[in-house]
Amino acid sequence: MEKELTTDEFKNLSKEEYLKCLLGKGCLWDKIICDELNKKHKGDIKAKEIIFACSIGRLVINKNPYAFNCLVLDRSGAGKDNLVGSVLKLFSKENYETYARITPKSLNYLHSMDEEPDYSYNGKILYLKEITEEVLNNEVMKEFTSGDEDISTVAVTKQKGAGVDIKKVAGHPCVFATTATTVPTEEIRNRFNIIKLDLSSEQTTRTFVKEKEKYDEEIKKFLETLIPYEVEIPNELFNFIVKSFPNKKVRYRRDFQRLLDFIRAVTIFNQSERKVGEGVLMATPTDYDKAKDIFINAFSTCADIPLKDIDERIVKAMEKFNAPASAKNITDELGGIISLQNLYPHLRNLVAKEILNELTDRVGGYVITNYVLSEEFKDKKPFLLPNYQEDNNDNNDNNNDNDTNDIIKKDVNIKMGVLQ
Repeated sequence: MEKELTTDEFKNLSKEEYLKCLLGKGCLWDKIICDELNKKHKGDIKAKEIIFACSIGRLVINKNPYAFNCLVLDRSGAGKDNLVGSVLKLFSKENYETYARITPKSLNYLHSMDEEPDYSYNGKILYLKEITEEVLNNEVMKEFTSGDEDISTVAVTKQKGAGVDIKKVAGHPCVFATTATTVPTEEIRNRFNIIKLDLSSEQTTRTFVKEKEKYDEEIKKFLETLIPYEVEIPNELFNFIVKSFPNKKVRYRRDFQRLLDFIRAVTIFNQSERKVGEGVLMATPTDYDKAKDIFINAFSTCADIPLKDIDERIVKAMEKFNAPASAKNITDELGGIISLQNLYPHLRNLVAKEILNELTDRVGGYVITNYVLSEEFKDKKPFLLPNYQEDNNDNNDNNNDNDTNDIIKKDVNIKMGVLQ
């Protein structure tokens, strides 16, 4: 068993030794999320942790191409780009590229193998600020975020009559994007972690800072030492997850794989503390316990899509009905703030976003249309996953409190359940 440090020994550690000690005690991750990242973006801990985990996830060799894509979707002025930028600044600029309002044409030709045969998107982050619907929902984005092949084929339409230009790019980037107005299709939502920010007055007050601090160079240096690995989930842990994971919805098939990838990302972060066999890292229950909380925070449904004021009012009106409602019923419930004619485009929009379901019936030769809130929208709360329980004596040893652990917990400013 590793010798525990005394209080004096701990206080006299060098910065590098101190970080290594935090890593060994399982505290370094939380120090980065709650302390280090607060130097440039205060609050929004859940959102920062998801972005950070996905940034680490770029190094998982056997990840799914959709696992670590992030779409920060919230109203203008909420601090979306400040949040993403604050996380990326922890990493070397060689690991990510940033583009503001990129056009579909530019994205089509970005790093094509014709012009850059040695370039690969693997292990890279493609950060797109204020992404437009034309870019987010197009075929190039679908290629970037799907498929197991290491080569993505992009078809670019040339000028009228000139045919189609076939471009190929190597690898799959982790795509980070921000938007206040673009609405992702269901297909794109399945390929992104949809992230919302804290819009409370308390969070607004947190943003009132005199100046931002510099990041700790030793922490940045540590993150640069992380290298790509394949990560294996041991059978015992895998079987525990299968037993615990819900299976009532088709979407859970992809969600289950995303959880496994979040476990792999946490394992990558802890790589110096994990067993390596034939170039493969072995995940542990500790990695699962951390990853499942991040996964739950990243879990999203159509209820997480920001709505315009009138659409929010329509949804609130629909929540008062116990049965399918007609457009006339809805306008009456809204108190006449919108005409029946102007209501229909909003209803069609909410149906397209899968927030409402449209029910039609034929009565006396007439087609009658009613509306209900979709099951996905009503199921706003994600499921819970249990912590992993191990029945062995090692756990009792690891749970013993000591002076060093108390100092670490105090220094990191973490209490159980504080992450919000």
